Amino acid sequence: MGWLPRIFTRTPEPQRPTAVRMLEGASGKRWSNTPAFGTTGAEVLAGAPQVRARARHLRFNDPTACNAAEILKSALVGYGVTAASKAEDDSEREDLDARFSDWAERTGFAALLGEVADALVTDGESLLVMRTTDQGGLRLQHVPAEQLDESYTVELSNGGYIAAGIEYDSDDQPVAYHFRPSRPTDTYTGFRAPVRVEAADVLHVFKRQGAGQTRGLSWFAPVILPLNELSQLQDALQVNAKVQAMLCGFLVDQNATGPNPFDSDDPLDVSLEPGVMRVLPQGYDVKFSSPQQMQSGVDLVAVSLRQIASGLQIPEFLLSGDMRGVNYSSARTALVQFRQHVEAAQWTLLVPALNRIWARWQLLESLRGEISGEPNGCEWHFPKPQWVDPESDAKATKEMLAMGLISRRMAAAQLGWDIAKIDEEIAADRAREQSLNLDFQQQQQQQQSKSQ
Repeated sequence: MGWLPRIFTRTPEPQRPTAVRMLEGASGKRWSNTPAFGTTGAEVLAGAPQVRARARHLRFNDPTACNAAEILKSALVGYGVTAASKAEDDSEREDLDARFSDWAERTGFAALLGEVADALVTDGESLLVMRTTDQGGLRLQHVPAEQLDESYTVELSNGGYIAAGIEYDSDDQPVAYHFRPSRPTDTYTGFRAPVRVEAADVLHVFKRQGAGQTRGLSWFAPVILPLNELSQLQDALQVNAKVQAMLCGFLVDQNATGPNPFDSDDPLDVSLEPGVMRVLPQGYDVKFSSPQQMQSGVDLVAVSLRQIASGLQIPEFLLSGDMRGVNYSSARTALVQFRQHVEAAQWTLLVPALNRIWARWQLLESLRGEISGEPNGCEWHFPKPQWVDPESDAKATKEMLAMGLISRRMAAAQLGWDIAKIDEEIAADRAREQSLNLDFQQQQQQQQSKSQ
């Protein structure tokens, strides 16, 4: 066979199979409408202002979002945080604790911590500026997140740079914050040159969710769209309920020969009144409207609430207030996980900022001559969460004290009390009992023996 016939009778070579990605998360299957997420720092800087604005709207207008913010704020700081000095001398430790407690009461420190926790949850970040008063004491100023200008980004000549209002040195360490001046009564934001504040005087509290993140992101970010959809669903269900409550009747002329029943001159009035019986015109029939009920509406709302609760890491029964189907075991299991999440936020976000507040307060007090001695650290005791069974909780605290796992000072601080004041009041009570010849312990023992 010649070469020409072989060309036309040649069989094609088998094609190589195309490469197919086996990781579905990296392929296009079922992800065609999901865009890729960029670097955390860039994505947060681009979207945080709009997310913050929407979260604030939901926080002050949507009841579910409002309840979630209040739950997280109360869990983070409660009625306040108790400071316990680490000074070795007992008298010095008691004096420092008492002075800091007085300062906290004068300055409204507990209420300020509530603002910080609320801003941390809603805005995603909280900014505190530590200032010195004319008398030399410490004053904390809570600055809204939008005053730290996100649009202020510039390269500096010394190798540093300013990103979203935060100035960094050549080693990527924050050295200053640039705030836009504003007054609480300003309705509209005008242009004013930013004010540079040293980083040593600023407390920037936010949760870092990735490398390179310089600004905080609202904790409502994963649930903003579900919250909005749930609000629209509830509005639709309410409108549907209103329509179902309306009783509408339609007269059908079966023969098309009857008079017009809606004519004002027609003596036959077929309008309905309570307890009335009507005779319809000849040839007419009545049909009442029966709007379709959304049988799955309640279940859909419950599923949406569970989705929102999981996104905020809050037990669903706390968010919805629906305790049906919740028992002691399931509630305790959910609360344990929730409190682990809260404790992680307390010790990784709030405690470092509180330590800086304590150090600055102690420094200014020593410069004023109010306190003496070497600087020392501080322990912070958050309000102890109460279980649904206070008796069991008290027994557990008693056993921990007996086993030496905690001290009376720690137990009292968890309850928000100063152990020195408690001991003074106990001593005063016992002295008064002796002066009046009272013995409550003996009476209690006698009652217990009688009951046995």
